[in-house]
Amino acid sequence: MANDSMTWLILLTLGAYAAGYALFQKTSWPWASPVIISPLLIISVLWFTHTDYTMYRTATHPVTFMLGPAQIAMVIPLYKYRQFLQHYFRSICTGVAFGSAAGILLAIWLAYLFGFNHPTILSLVPKSVTTPMAISVSGLLGGLPELTAVFAVLTGLTGIVIGPPLLRLAGVSNNLVKGLALGTAASFVGVSRAAQWGEREGVMGSLGMVLSAVLVAITAPEFGALQM
Repeated sequence: MANDSMTWLILLTLGAYAAGYALFQKTSWPWASPVIISPLLIISVLWFTHTDYTMYRTATHPVTFMLGPAQIAMVIPLYKYRQFLQHYFRSICTGVAFGSAAGILLAIWLAYLFGFNHPTILSLVPKSVTTPMAISVSGLLGGLPELTAVFAVLTGLTGIVIGPPLLRLAGVSNNLVKGLALGTAASFVGVSRAAQWGEREGVMGSLGMVLSAVLVAITAPEFGALQM
């Protein structure tokens, strides 16, 4: 019985992503991204079938586990395009540094504006990096890791929906620059979106994601030391 539950929940996860991907390929509409559609489909089915989330999480652990190797595998294209990246590395680092800093400072300013408490503000600091690292950094800062996980997911979803239109409004037409921006601001989800434009765009997104994570990890203790 347990094996049957595991099988159908894994099939549900893969089927929901396939449905979202097919819809996005047909419409190219940002809201139809599989990153948005598949969770909605899964939540709907779990709610309709009265399936406990703990059971779903346990059953789909093999799928979740593969996220780690999948992210590591994204380093391979970085090596393939190493000469191209070396040529623009200084400009890339500068752009990622300013982008990461702007994202963190904007989040803190908005948190102050809405009167968030100190732990919540600290939970916002690593919101733009990959969820596992965001959770770890949040714990070191004294934030709320569970809340940080929610912020990280929402940041990724928001980034792929409003990121491309905002970049167009800003006059950014180069897809390589767009890919770097999405990887920096929306982490793994942004990289996935950038890769839909092409391999090099996905590589730029991966580099933005990696550099942003490194910068946040290095500067995080400074934010933790602040008395907000």
